[in-house]
Amino acid sequence: MTERYFDHHTTQPLVPAARRALEDALDRFGDPMRGHERGRAAHRALDDAREAIAGAISAQPDEIVFTSGGTESVSLALLGLAGSASEGRVVVGSVEHPAVLGAAGMLAGRGLEVAHVPVDEHGRVDVDRFAEEIRRPGTIAASVQHANHEVGTMQPVAEAAMLAREAGVAFHTDACQTVGRLPVDVGALGADLLSLSAHKFGGPPGAGALYVRRGVRMWSVLAGDDRERRRRAGTQHVGSIGAMAAALRASSAELGDRAARDWSLTTRLRRGLESVPGARLHGHPTQRTPHLVCFSVADVEVEVVLMALDDRGFRVDAGSVANGSPHEPSPVLAAMGSPDTVGIRASVGPGTTEGDVDALTSAWAELVDKLSRMPS
Repeated sequence: MTERYFDHHTTQPLVPAARRALEDALDRFGDPMRGHERGRAAHRALDDAREAIAGAISAQPDEIVFTSGGTESVSLALLGLAGSASEGRVVVGSVEHPAVLGAAGMLAGRGLEVAHVPVDEHGRVDVDRFAEEIRRPGTIAASVQHANHEVGTMQPVAEAAMLAREAGVAFHTDACQTVGRLPVDVGALGADLLSLSAHKFGGPPGAGALYVRRGVRMWSVLAGDDRERRRRAGTQHVGSIGAMAAALRASSAELGDRAARDWSLTTRLRRGLESVPGARLHGHPTQRTPHLVCFSVADVEVEVVLMALDDRGFRVDAGSVANGSPHEPSPVLAAMGSPDTVGIRASVGPGTTEGDVDALTSAWAELVDKLSRMPS
């Protein structure tokens, strides 16, 4: 049976360059804080990786903080900006990743007010409402994702960042779905902080980074030593960080061609799904990431279809991202005006072919037709 993997937005297989970097690092060890040769070698490896990641997003090496992944990067950004404050306001989009909403929830538990900015039917944040919220007294931080993790809609991050800067509010963006897939320039975006995750672009899980613009004041969430310019304590996983940098170099080298190819594949997928009875596409039709498609099918047991697809080798994602349940309605789609809707997500990657896309749409149509003919 041929496996057809359509879950690239969640995690991708290691790219060859990352695998080589990880394998090369297995026999090397050394604490980057130590002054002996092994320690200095580990420190040089971190410096090389920091320079590569900074270069990929047009930042400076000293603006990169290594983390254990995208979730920690997001938490470090929001909790680090808030510090020990027990009052104030934080503004976030209503369709943010659970990592952002979870960190905001922690701040709410400490007494801070959290304002959730609504979105339109395509998942685009209401910029006028965002502007109102960040101008309210006491607002200390705001976060709007670069692209949505479920429907792929691109957010007006540059405009939101400009508004936040005018209001004197630190601005963070979760770019885990875009770094390594689209050109990302932190200067052009205007973000003060930006999160990225290695396994989203072919690096290993357990590695990520946070961009922190020079001059932005933040507190460490993990304390204990002076690593990462006192922003994140704990010994860095040098091998995974090196593999993350190798993956980002490889992705950046073919960014334009890959984005064009992914766009062509998802456009083909969207057109195929439009022919499936009861299917509805979600997210913005044009202002979207190249790799991700979200849809729903009316009057169909999604979990049954997913199990049947999995038996046929199709690896597809569905349901709530927050708890991983394939039958739970999506809070993102609810915020977009489609409550009680279970979203189905299919995303393409380096190994996806037009034949894979056509096979998926054909399988969906066949299964939906069979289910519709079954007696209730």
